[in-house]
Amino acid sequence: MNKLTGAQKRVLAYIVARRRATGMPPTVREIAAHFGYKSPNNARQHLRLIEQKGYIRRLSGKARGIEVLTAAEPVRRERWAEVPLVGRIAAGAPLEAIENRESTLRLDPDLFSADGVFALRVKGDSMKDAGILDGDLAIIRRQPSVEQGEIAAVIVDGEATLKRFSRAGNRVVLRAENPAYADMAFGADTQIEIVGRLIGVVRKC
Repeated sequence: MNKLTGAQKRVLAYIVARRRATGMPPTVREIAAHFGYKSPNNARQHLRLIEQKGYIRRLSGKARGIEVLTAAEPVRRERWAEVPLVGRIAAGAPLEAIENRESTLRLDPDLFSADGVFALRVKGDSMKDAGILDGDLAIIRRQPSVEQGEIAAVIVDGEATLKRFSRAGNRVVLRAENPAYADMAFGADTQIEIVGRLIGVVRKC
């Protein structure tokens, strides 16, 4: 079996850790976002080469179609990323922002660092087609802005929601990942604060 490059080892370790933490592998877009790639094609190229070297099998037609055949190295966990669970956020109609710290989560540092990261409990099903379900824990990296089309935790007039964020001129559009929910569009007169960018989801089994 051919050896992996350093970058390929990191991608494979992320896939293994993500499946161990959430019960499912990441999507190509999630891999690209985690490593800061400008395009999902960079992640696809790594996956193609990792597959050629015999470490994974990609399943066509599935967003999370990555099967790990063998890991590059055994993973030993001696430390954890501890992040605060600070409340809940709507994946549906916005609900009042809750800032109270509920508890601390111990997460795999191969998936998440603790710096500037916190968790919010998801309420609602408006993001279900992005793999974010009612009761999941949304892992958010605190930042004041996001790129077009990224999923963000946003406070609108004092209420928090989790949606795909975009701008169209002077308007902000928050888009659900469920056809049952209409887009939410806001003009310049609406107070909008980006709390942070979604970097992962943890599902409690």
